[in-house]
Amino acid sequence: MSMMNQTVLSLVAVLDKVGDRLVVWHVNVGRGMGLSRLTGAWVVGLDQEDVISTITAGCCAIWCGAEVVAGTAETGVVDLDATVDAVLAEVAVVDERFTEHQETLSNKLIRPQWPALVHPSQAAPPLREIDENVRPALCLAHGIADLADRWAEFEALRAARPILIEQGGKTARPLPLVVR
Repeated sequence: MSMMNQTVLSLVAVLDKVGDRLVVWHVNVGRGMGLSRLTGAWVVGLDQEDVISTITAGCCAIWCGAEVVAGTAETGVVDLDATVDAVLAEVAVVDERFTEHQETLSNKLIRPQWPALVHPSQAAPPLREIDENVRPALCLAHGIADLADRWAEFEALRAARPILIEQGGKTARPLPLVVR
C-alpha cells in the first residue's frame, strides 16, 4: 500500500455495480474549493466500456460492494479502512506533539478542538429521497466528502500553529489516501 500524493483537485470514483449498470460518483478529496466535493455522477450500462473508462480515468476507485468491474481501477483502489486509520494516526501524532509542547510552557495553550472523524461507511445518509439503485454509492460518496472536509478542518488547525508546522508543513495537506 502507498499514500497517494494529490494536487488541488483530486478525484476518487465511488463505484457500485447494480445489475447491468455501474453507478459512479466523483468526490474531490483534495483541497476544498468552496464548492461541493461531489463533482459528478453517472449511471451507465456495463456494456459502455469507453464511457466507463473515460469517467474513471485518473481516479482511484472506492467500491461499495465486493464486485469489481474490470478497467475501473487502473490508478488503484483506495483502502478506506487504512485511509481512516492513517487519518486517525496523524491526528494522534499532532495532538501528542501539541501536548509535548504544552508541557514545556508555564502558561498553558488552549488545545485545539480537533474535528470529529467518522468512517465514511458510518456517515449519516442524506436526508432526501434517494433512488435505491444509487443510495449505497451516494451515501458512501457523502461520507468520503465529509471525511475530506473534516481532514481539511484538522489541517487548518494544525497549519495555523507554528509548533505543529513541522508535522506536515505550512500548508494544508490533502486527505491521505492509502491506495493498493
